[in-house]
Amino acid sequence: MILLEINNRIIEETLTLKFDGASNGTKPEAVEVTFADFDGVLYHISNPDGDKTKLMVSISLKFYKELQEHGADELLKRVYGNFLVSPEACYNVSLLFDLDAVPANKEEVIHQAGMLKRNCFASVFEKYFKFQEEGKEGEKRAVVHYRDDESITPLSPSPSLCFHVVCTIVIGKINQSCKNGGFTDLNLTLT
Repeated sequence: MILLEINNRIIEETLTLKFDGASNGTKPEAVEVTFADFDGVLYHISNPDGDKTKLMVSISLKFYKELQEHGADELLKRVYGNFLVSPEACYNVSLLFDLDAVPANKEEVIHQAGMLKRNCFASVFEKYFKFQEEGKEGEKRAVVHYRDDESITPLSPSPSLCFHVVCTIVIGKINQSCKNGGFTDLNLTLT
């Protein structure tokens, strides 16, 4: 079994190391880390313009425009406030931290930075939970093309909220489709 965490440990450990070092008066060192998670989401942690006292965390999601249609930018402004800056080239979202001014609530700031991908997604879910709460029906359906072969579609039929995940994985002659609220249909194709 693979255990996946909702937060990004690399971001959290890097920020913890850098914030602790800055708090202890350690001379900051250069950071240049680019990595991808299991979804192909690309992250970049760096010192913008070579300034070792500044730390930028950026994320690139190929489906970010779909998230923006459902309020991702507004939610990120609400969560990250002044840490949210114009994204660096080739990325969708960037956060900037000043090691000369480590926040008093650094543990919370570090945790929220590690939740960057989750928080990008949150707008879609918040929107449809709100529709459910208000009893709204017939709103435009969101479709987030999460991976090449997967999409997430929040449905808001009354009286319950359902998230429809469609994924197709072809291994040899077996086609597995996950549909209808997580129930699995197996389709065997004989040729």
